[in-house]
Amino acid sequence: MTREEVLARLNIKPATLYSYVSRGLIGTAPHDDGRRSLYVRADVERVGSRKRGRMPKAASAESTMRWGEPVLASAITHITPQGPLYRNRSAVEMAKAGSSFESVSQLLMTGVWQDGVTAWGALDTPQAVLPLFDAYAGKLDGGDIANLLGMVPLALGMQGRGAAEISDGSAVQAARLIMQTMAGCLGFLSKERAFVMRERGESLAAYLLRAAGGTCTPDAVFAVNGALTVLADNELAPATFAARVAASTNADLYNCVAAAIGSHVGFSTGTATEKVETLLLRDVANPDTAPRLQMVREVGASLFGFNHPLYPEGDVRANLILEQVRALQYATPETVPTLEFLTLARDKLSMHPGVAIALVVLARALGLPDGTATALWIISRTAGWVAHVLEQRAQAFLLRPRAKYIAALRM
Repeated sequence: MTREEVLARLNIKPATLYSYVSRGLIGTAPHDDGRRSLYVRADVERVGSRKRGRMPKAASAESTMRWGEPVLASAITHITPQGPLYRNRSAVEMAKAGSSFESVSQLLMTGVWQDGVTAWGALDTPQAVLPLFDAYAGKLDGGDIANLLGMVPLALGMQGRGAAEISDGSAVQAARLIMQTMAGCLGFLSKERAFVMRERGESLAAYLLRAAGGTCTPDAVFAVNGALTVLADNELAPATFAARVAASTNADLYNCVAAAIGSHVGFSTGTATEKVETLLLRDVANPDTAPRLQMVREVGASLFGFNHPLYPEGDVRANLILEQVRALQYATPETVPTLEFLTLARDKLSMHPGVAIALVVLARALGLPDGTATALWIISRTAGWVAHVLEQRAQAFLLRPRAKYIAALRM
């Protein structure tokens, strides 16, 4: 159905239609002219039926789990057409202004805005954790970086540190230690192939660049900091929900973050960066774009993260990252053909790139090794996961939905 047909059928305003689409209640598909969107008739009719009468309680509850209505009250992040708002502050505007990721993390976790914080104080990774990294020195494959990052919070939570985090109220400090330690793991992707220690007074963005073997120019640090900022939280993403479920059982922060990472690296979410690296943007300098365009047309949304359901008119977070890539003074030669291909996909197919694509483009433009995009996403999102863990603790209830039992047929 066309936009006009949907508005007439449901008797709603364009803003309401946008809300339905962003929440996944009404699916879209590109129009033949490549510039407009069409709307799935079955979805429109289902919404129309709901408007006429209230859904049964069980059906309504089940629908919330499928890009439906919010299932939890949260004061952390609000999704808008202009991007996420972190406690009423625009993530995109903070990234454009060069606000440090350290300040943004503090805002998310505590609700307190401290402008001018450029680096965290001295944090030492416990000596007992370092042998874990020694065991993988020179042996880690780029595709395993997410699994290594998943081990970091578990290792940090051992020897009583997890229990101490809860009893001492040291969650923010523990969160900083987790993110800093994960940042050092990017050294496994660099030529060093080993854990890299943070230097005193070094910002997280600069540390990530240096650990991955990049050059810490001001524009490179600015771009990485911006990416960390806009990706820090995206409301109740699956991994965030997993962190809140763990928090509702009173698990310590380390276990909550580990649960989130385990959910994030699923085939349908976090590993999209790896698929972009190995499939979509492989041999991007090849002038024959037809095969890649066909791939985008067929599996762009499901495999690579084009056309995010929460951002039907284009993911402003990805757009911000790509804008900062264009502003880089020294970018790798493959950057221009990559950006040209993404523009072609948008203009011809109405396929808007998501953050997985934008992160890979950023990493490659900076000459960073494959796997960096995955790590950046996990490290940045940890700030949001911690914020939701703390909020769930404050709400103090167990997240335990019921199942709708369906009897198996007897043969």
